[in-house]
Amino acid sequence: MENEINIDKENREQLLAYDLIAHTNSSFFLTGRAGTGKTTFLHRVQQTVPKQFITLAPTGVAAILAGGETIHSFFGLPLETCEPGTCGKMNEAKILALVHADTIIIDEVSMVRCDIVDAVDFTMRQVLRSTAPFGGKQIVFVGDMFQLPPVVQKGAETELMRDIYHTNTFYFFKAFALRRIRMVKIEFQKVYRQDDPVFRTILDHVRLNRVTPDDIASLNTRVAKPKDNDGTITLVPTNRAADDINCQRLNSLTGEEHIYEGAINGKFENKRLPVSQKLCLKVGAQVMFTRNDTQHRWANGTIATVCHLSDDGIEVTIPSGETYAVPCCTWDAVDYAYDHKEHKLKKNVTGSFTQYPLKLAWAITIHKSQGMTFDKLYLNLSSASIFAVGQLYVALSRVRTLGGLFLSRCVPPQYARTSREIIAYSIRYNDAKAIESEVKSGKAVYKDLRAYNYDCAAHRYLSLIRDHAANGDIKEAAILARSFFETVIDDRHLYGSIQRPSSDLISSQHYVVRFLAAILCLYADDTVTALHLIDDVLEQRQNRNALYIKSRCLARLGRYDEADSVNATLGNGIDLAMPDAKSLYMIAVINELHTQDPGLLLMQKLLRAKPKYDHGIVVLRNLMKHKCISLTMPSGERSNIEKAFNSDASDEEFAEMLSKAREDVPKSVVALRRDISRIDFTQYE
Repeated sequence: MENEINIDKENREQLLAYDLIAHTNSSFFLTGRAGTGKTTFLHRVQQTVPKQFITLAPTGVAAILAGGETIHSFFGLPLETCEPGTCGKMNEAKILALVHADTIIIDEVSMVRCDIVDAVDFTMRQVLRSTAPFGGKQIVFVGDMFQLPPVVQKGAETELMRDIYHTNTFYFFKAFALRRIRMVKIEFQKVYRQDDPVFRTILDHVRLNRVTPDDIASLNTRVAKPKDNDGTITLVPTNRAADDINCQRLNSLTGEEHIYEGAINGKFENKRLPVSQKLCLKVGAQVMFTRNDTQHRWANGTIATVCHLSDDGIEVTIPSGETYAVPCCTWDAVDYAYDHKEHKLKKNVTGSFTQYPLKLAWAITIHKSQGMTFDKLYLNLSSASIFAVGQLYVALSRVRTLGGLFLSRCVPPQYARTSREIIAYSIRYNDAKAIESEVKSGKAVYKDLRAYNYDCAAHRYLSLIRDHAANGDIKEAAILARSFFETVIDDRHLYGSIQRPSSDLISSQHYVVRFLAAILCLYADDTVTALHLIDDVLEQRQNRNALYIKSRCLARLGRYDEADSVNATLGNGIDLAMPDAKSLYMIAVINELHTQDPGLLLMQKLLRAKPKYDHGIVVLRNLMKHKCISLTMPSGERSNIEKAFNSDASDEEFAEMLSKAREDVPKSVVALRRDISRIDFTQYE
């Protein structure tokens, strides 16, 4: 597969990132300095890996260039600060797209605020009816934290964010949601853009707050004014400064001005236009391509000079000397929808914008230069007071060589600054042990999770927990335990599936170790020891998963009334909009079979939350038989699987029929699930 997507075989980080996307459901952060090929890599992966991808970005232009939607648009988030518990308003089409997506890519994540990440997490858990972070979907955060930071309005918004997150910075990794997962960080290190080793070293030092006097001296040798009309682009901090320079230079040219009007069809917001709707040009104007050419004659960011204009078209000369007629391009505004016939996630084009992929380019802003590459660059430092953290690095890293860089004045050392938080965060990039463990555990459960075999996946997690605990890697075992509890639903098949943990593990006084020992003892069928250990844990720290283990211990010992009492405490914390599947299952079964309390309603909610969990349908069928309840269906519309639901077939026989029906006649299973969800179980309480 690596050969098919043309991965650099000597680029270890690319291989690891590919493994995580293609063979796991693990969320992770993909980063890399400018020119390391992040965008190219992701495009190749999406074209090759047989997954359903949704690509999102924080701004309209970034979304258009990435071929996706904005985060706010897709999740229906408000434009103001998203306080904890903010849930987006998604229509049915977006919900279906999200349900059937495998991987969500969030690009340019350096500009995404932590409150947005938390709102995305909460919305996904609500929509997908899951307690797992981001509803159990894989999220790939992509971006360079050393580049442009998120924007928070000064005043009330900043104060509110400080009150929520207790920080003065609001990077995406400050989100509460990310504290619940082990999110490994892969940094692409091989630079494809800059070939000059001296210049690369200077850029690294600027990036990491390690600038030396020699670095500053080397940069300041480039204080010079470039020659006119040599293809140099000027970078400035503000839109106004860029517009002023471009208008001035265009007006200075003699000759007739030609105006080319772009065409908007359907729904395409003005703020998302990748180029101006009204393109004003003269012969001799310096322009920049804003899109890669399908014939590879130019790339996004290539500088050119207009050499001929007419009503029928535009011709430009690129730096290599070749002259080309520039074709119009069309950018699509898209949203995601699920195609029921093809069972695939598809992009629906809601509108389009057609225009020449050119913009005046004597000057552009540093913000808009992010992601572009230039041969010659003039950095205007006259408005130095508004330089933000990371802006100098973004500007300098746009050019290929030190010789292609020109400065308006000397760079003050204080401009080469980077957030200390970002530097601290980057120390944990490419943690080999953590990444290797995530790949290993992710691969172990991936096929089961793809097939909705939650309980089989849980067994694999349990085996990994046992192995890591036995080897003394308690931290890794604890991380996997969290994944275990988010995955398992019916744990009955796990009893006796592993060996009893060592006495050293059981005798430890640390509550985390005792918690792990309790889990392992329970599923090793040493229930008495497990109960003793978990009681010790609960004395030190109340925990929902610890309560779950205690209830399972009591149930295994036949102490159902005591288990029911624990379940009452556990159930009080269950949000039925995002149900804890394992707790719902356990409480439903214990209530219905052992404590004479109604459990069918809870089992019904579980099926709504996990519609492809066939074992849940089998169990609900059993519980209904226990109450002598039959599934009623309109005559003449019964499928074979609906008839089998009311038959005397054994659990094994019915499960086999259900599996076959899901493969051969999936609509019949949907109909069965719909009929089950319509039953009013309250009349049987």
